[in-house]
Amino acid sequence: MSRLKASLAIAVAASFALTGCGGNNAETGSAGKGGAPSGELSFATWQFLEPNRGEKIFEAINGFTTVNKDVTIKKVEVARADYEKTLSTQFGAGAGPDIFVIPDAFFPQLTDAGILEPLDDVVSAANAQGFRDINNNYKVDGKQYGVVWEVVPYATFWNKDILEKAGVQPPTDVKSLISAADKIKSATGKTGFTVRHQMNEETPWWTDFSNWVFGYGGAWSDGTKLTINSPENVEALTAFKSVYGAPGFGKGQDASTYRSAFSAGELGMAIDNSSAVMTLISDKVPATGIGSAVLPFPAGGSAFAGFSIGVNANSKNKDAAKEYIKWLLSSDAQQTMANTLFPSATATNVQASADLTSANPWVSAFSEQVNNASSVNIKGFDVKTAEIRTLVLMQVERALTQDVSPQAAFDEAQKQAEALVK
Repeated sequence: MSRLKASLAIAVAASFALTGCGGNNAETGSAGKGGAPSGELSFATWQFLEPNRGEKIFEAINGFTTVNKDVTIKKVEVARADYEKTLSTQFGAGAGPDIFVIPDAFFPQLTDAGILEPLDDVVSAANAQGFRDINNNYKVDGKQYGVVWEVVPYATFWNKDILEKAGVQPPTDVKSLISAADKIKSATGKTGFTVRHQMNEETPWWTDFSNWVFGYGGAWSDGTKLTINSPENVEALTAFKSVYGAPGFGKGQDASTYRSAFSAGELGMAIDNSSAVMTLISDKVPATGIGSAVLPFPAGGSAFAGFSIGVNANSKNKDAAKEYIKWLLSSDAQQTMANTLFPSATATNVQASADLTSANPWVSAFSEQVNNASSVNIKGFDVKTAEIRTLVLMQVERALTQDVSPQAAFDEAQKQAEALVK
């Protein structure tokens, strides 16, 4: 991350010097008659390549052109696995899309390198109703560099039929979660509960495990110093270890395995994000057969998988790009995006259509949990998050699989991370 940030910063500085920052170029074509936006806007997201969903997303995005007739939108398709690398190369050359979706881990690198255009004037002019507090995650030094594109919240969910057959109630805390999982295993032979717990899924596991830390009132830092071995974090790992060691836990199962098991009616309970649950609906487990609740942790917090949207500071059509962001925050556009990106949350608290929500009643718990959700980027150490993440999760794995106490594991992670950020 640090090397990428540095290379981006150097490349961008050089390209800005050569191009005069692009956005001030006289050939931008940003305004048409009467000051209306005009020209072509390039829009990048890997989601364009998603089967079925990609075309719907592009259609929703194109709603901007129905009210801005002099603008066309060019689709930039980049595979998810290559997304950050491809865009970094383009940005380093002073190019890249005008507008683009930003995975949360990519955001701090872009702001450090000066890639993103401030959007304070746009957000102020839009005056969006129900603007979510999560948008504050995309502020740096008080300036807004992005707004929420899609927030994917977490919750606990279960197969109603399995819980009924096992004679257990949905869990409300970790103790009842362990008890329910064990009873499901004993009564049905099926796995009672599972969640990511292995280094081979490090990046998504970081988000999944952060649910436990935030749910116990913990944090990875206080903004100025790391707090990996705080009492709250140790308590969270202690709870996680107790679940991991229970007979009903699906030890060794990765996300692909346990998601398939749930869809096949072979898993009782899990904690996962709303987009994943949407893909698990099947003939054996219909939407109405899924129950859900906010996470069973005492402090109520959680993580989220977050994606923002921003404007390339080197765009040659910057005014039109910023006008797009303003349009995106309008009530009509937010309603369209809420339906298109369902069951994810968008920049405002607008709800998806009644048809969608009534057909998927399990979504309500995820919608409630998102109000207590936090970013997994480490505040004050954003660009070091990936490196710190590796150190922390290696110690979590030691606590789970070896005779290492949660306190000792997090003391070691704190020591190593502090040495890293010096």
